[in-house]
Amino acid sequence: MHAEVIAVLLAGLTIAAYFERKGLRADVAKVSADARAEWKRFVVALHDKELVVRGRISADVAKVVAAAKAEATKLEAEAKADVKSVEGKIEALVAKAEADLKKVL
Repeated sequence: MHAEVIAVLLAGLTIAAYFERKGLRADVAKVSADARAEWKRFVVALHDKELVVRGRISADVAKVVAAAKAEATKLEAEAKADVKSVEGKIEALVAKAEADLKKVL
């Protein structure tokens, strides 16, 4: 009689363990799916941040390039003005030298 009771108890424990194991497998699968979903959300958010940062960098680079072009244009204009000024001074010196030579000759 005790053997039958023990056998029934063992069968009951085996069935309970089986259902517990099935429940744990389901819990593990749910946690795994949740972790994958969270990881995907993280990667998407990280990619979005990357796009924002790249956009800001592109805008900053465009500003620097525009400023450099403006500075180059300004320096070119100043150089042309300096060349014209020197040309004018040289022409004045040549005219003065010619006038002086005409006086002497």
